[in-house]
Amino acid sequence: MSEFESLSKFNPKNVNFEIPRGYGMSVIKLYFWVGLVSAVLLRVIIIADHYSAFYAKVIWYLGVAGYLWFFMHRYHIAKRRFSVISDLELLKKIRNQQKLSEKDIEGLDYLLWSLSVSKERSNYLVISVFSVISIVLSLILDLGILNI
Repeated sequence: MSEFESLSKFNPKNVNFEIPRGYGMSVIKLYFWVGLVSAVLLRVIIIADHYSAFYAKVIWYLGVAGYLWFFMHRYHIAKRRFSVISDLELLKKIRNQQKLSEKDIEGLDYLLWSLSVSKERSNYLVISVFSVISIVLSLILDLGILNI
């Protein structure tokens, strides 16, 4: 490859791009629990409403505030991941089987680490389980099968 070809492939956008650093496990666990508690609270509303509209409303506000905090964090993580892929043009490089630079490898390392430590899979499972439990309990209460 001539020097001219090498320079023409230079992407000035990549020069100052800094790979994000991952969060510590304590931060990851904090957001996992915020998401989990918020999910449970939003599913408990339907049961709380059988007993008190006031408590149902309080639980709703807490659940929505928790979800807002949790999903803003998830949005930030998704933006960081997308930025690494976009700014380093990783998808294009992988599809074209181009040689990856040290910065590209660092970016891939961040992406793979970020996905591997994410608690989102557990969060989705727990949310699904609590959704089913909430629906069943609500039906039991609505149909008068159980009077608690």
